[in-house]
Amino acid sequence: MKLINILKEIGENSYPFKDTDQIYDESDNTLLSVDYTFNTPTLPYKVTFYSGEYKPEDKTFDLSFGVDKGNMYKLDTFQMTGEGNAIKILSTVVEIIKDFLYKYDNEGAEKIVINPTSEKRRKIHQMLISKLPSDILSRIEIK
Repeated sequence: MKLINILKEIGENSYPFKDTDQIYDESDNTLLSVDYTFNTPTLPYKVTFYSGEYKPEDKTFDLSFGVDKGNMYKLDTFQMTGEGNAIKILSTVVEIIKDFLYKYDNEGAEKIVINPTSEKRRKIHQMLISKLPSDILSRIEIK
């Protein structure tokens, strides 16, 4: 499949997702993290936006996503699922990024930092964010 065809598919076809959990700092009620979940036919996924590594005034959140193995396990951001639906998964993450920034903009979500776990994933993330609207794209940084 050619890159241009992949880019056309991103954002056109995604899984239904839910905003499942928000955590606020008890001392000043600033937004610390938000979790979204979605399911493919075979696996559950979680997308987490976390601001705990930054000062609240930075209004910056790290994005991580991967297979959700449950509450007792750390989010698996390294697993390659081999499900054959990477484009639909990435399309879902694109839609979640848009939802997060639009929904939580008034609560201090101004910037998202993506720190890919490999060079291959960096290229995938760059392709992923290239489909975002310009008002969202300007708020994304890939490390």
